[in-house]
Amino acid sequence: MDLNNLEEIKKLDPKNVYESTGMLAKQCEEIWDQLGNFIFPENYKDVKNIIICGMGGSAYGGHVALSAFKESLKIPLVVNNNYHLPAFADKDSLVVLVSYSGSTEEILSCASEALEKQCKITTLTSGGKLEEFVKNNNLPSVIFTPTHNPSGQPRLGTGYIVLGTLGILARIGLINLTEADVLESIEYLDKSQETVKKNAQEIAAKLVNHIPVIIAAEFLDGNAHIIRNQFNETSKSFSAFEDIPELNHHLMEGLQNPAGHKLKVLFINSNSYPDIIKKRIELTKDVIGKNKLEYLEYMVEDSHNVAQVFNTLSFGGYVTLYLALLYGLDPSLIPWVDYFKENLNK
Repeated sequence: MDLNNLEEIKKLDPKNVYESTGMLAKQCEEIWDQLGNFIFPENYKDVKNIIICGMGGSAYGGHVALSAFKESLKIPLVVNNNYHLPAFADKDSLVVLVSYSGSTEEILSCASEALEKQCKITTLTSGGKLEEFVKNNNLPSVIFTPTHNPSGQPRLGTGYIVLGTLGILARIGLINLTEADVLESIEYLDKSQETVKKNAQEIAAKLVNHIPVIIAAEFLDGNAHIIRNQFNETSKSFSAFEDIPELNHHLMEGLQNPAGHKLKVLFINSNSYPDIIKKRIELTKDVIGKNKLEYLEYMVEDSHNVAQVFNTLSFGGYVTLYLALLYGLDPSLIPWVDYFKENLNK
């Protein structure tokens, strides 16, 4: 398939996942503008822990916050993918309820618990029952209109979710995300898009009929988690992710069996990694090669860490979209997730 032929892409992509993927910068710009005038209660700054509740794509911002700001966060942050809040949640906890649709049942369950536990609560959503919840309880919340997601698929609203989550934490004063960082990141997304698409096409072509194992480190760990999810949902491909240095203590012994497995390792690399991480990556490549496995690499272009995070978000969206197209699949469809939800609600 010619991945540059838009007419050919449209035949497999009637819901326009391609266009949504290319609107990441516009999504970021829109949600950041909305957050510009948003003011949270003063006592939200005094929380002792942060609990970000989200499922699937709605948790992406939490994963990025945890990895990209872990060295500057002064209080614990957990990403909660469950029906229930952690036992430690109380009046000193900030609970950020994230649901693109506003109808995710696990998040609505957490909303009720957060209210009972008298937590500080805010939400990020496009509407639904979660919007009703915050209005009924007079809670400070970010309700966005996803005008730059023509596919209508929640997982394609990456900019709204990731920058929306980070923006909430920044507006409260819990992370240091400056206006300059965000504007530079958005500009960088626009400037690097064609290069990202080219790299994504080349790597997607090499991943056909293989299982991608994504490896990242440091501030890009959250991106590895996100790309794994995107391979699952968009490419309909099994995938896994690991982080350095943790994988160096176990994964390398797991490359031998079973014989004939079709793994391909995808490194998300950066010149901003510390020297010891760079050395570990090179040694890990060596071990992978000695186990007769192939590795691929996406090297994020030089910029500050936040811009690299968003550049990698763009790459993840494109590489998983292109792989779906190379498999001859409609990237928008999630038939087994839909089947599961339909039967769960019976």
